[in-house]
Amino acid sequence: MNRLILIISLIAVLGVAHAQEADYLKEIKVWQEDLNKEYLDPVKSPLSKKERKGFTGHLFYPVQESYRIEAKFEPTPDSKPFQLATSTGGAKIYKRIGILHFELLGENRTLEAYVEQKRFSLPGMPTYVFLPLVDETTGNETYGGGRYMHYEGIPEGTIWTVDFNKLYNPYCAYNDKYECPKVPGANYLPIKVEAGIKGY
Repeated sequence: MNRLILIISLIAVLGVAHAQEADYLKEIKVWQEDLNKEYLDPVKSPLSKKERKGFTGHLFYPVQESYRIEAKFEPTPDSKPFQLATSTGGAKIYKRIGILHFELLGENRTLEAYVEQKRFSLPGMPTYVFLPLVDETTGNETYGGGRYMHYEGIPEGTIWTVDFNKLYNPYCAYNDKYECPKVPGANYLPIKVEAGIKGY
């Protein structure tokens, strides 16, 4: 009887895990579809009218749940604003708000999180936390300027979810007229992050 209960419990656990995996896969697929729709929208898209006509969707790495990790957020309240060079030769002012510590592919890694320091901001506009990176796919399988992630609003608490399956390209990967912040050296990961969007 105890063995039967154990087997039933194991089946139930495996069923829940499979359902969660399916839900996560669906979440990422919806995110990918929404991103592709945005690039077909003449108001939002960095693509020209001609490019939009030929656009059939981005290439993405296969979704792997192992690239969705929990990171410990270490606040850095004493960090000073600094100039971050952009793709057009200019600069924008950012401030590091903290460092994310996590394990990825069996090694301890870190990424710095930034917030742009704007002179003016509209009431009710969320604070965007900027999380850019370059890795060993950069310039080969992915865009040479690196890829981005962001949070709409600063996550609460000290444990943040980092989902590399949601890595996307900056707009300057598609159109030189856009001014994109370059990735600071601190956010270089010396591994292949085979997740998220591929090169364009």
